[in-house]
Amino acid sequence: MMKRWFVVNTKPRNEERAATNLLNGGFEVIAPKLKLRRYKDGRFIHVIEEMFPGYIFVKFHPIKDFHLIKYTRGVKTIVHFGNRIVPVHDDVINFIRSKLRDGIAVLEKKRFNKGERVLIKDGPFKGLSGIFEKELDGKERVMILLDSVKFSLTMEIDHDLIASA
Repeated sequence: MMKRWFVVNTKPRNEERAATNLLNGGFEVIAPKLKLRRYKDGRFIHVIEEMFPGYIFVKFHPIKDFHLIKYTRGVKTIVHFGNRIVPVHDDVINFIRSKLRDGIAVLEKKRFNKGERVLIKDGPFKGLSGIFEKELDGKERVMILLDSVKFSLTMEIDHDLIASA
């Protein structure tokens, strides 16, 4: 039997600690992160978060390395079904790796179609709905037509503040 990829469940907020300890132990580890824009206190900030909070991927021999992985600091358990740990297909690992740059993935913005109904999900206009008009060049902003007022009103708003209705 050879080394395979498995999902390792970490202790809360210990993904980095477990990954570092396993890397130092000579194991191949993927602890993917996401770079996101969050709306906080009236402005956008960039944050880096775990892609899979509480989980990392580790390549190891399921018999020889089992106890070493399981008892590494920061590790809670190896994900299992019944009494059996199940490997992750290499295609899944390759797909995740293809989305990472220096261990961080940046999500692509959802594209909206003209006329699509949207909902403002955050900010001062949270809860209002409208119709998507267009993306604005060179900005992370879009134009929507609010339909919750009695007259026609277009509004320029940050792309990250809207979602499909």
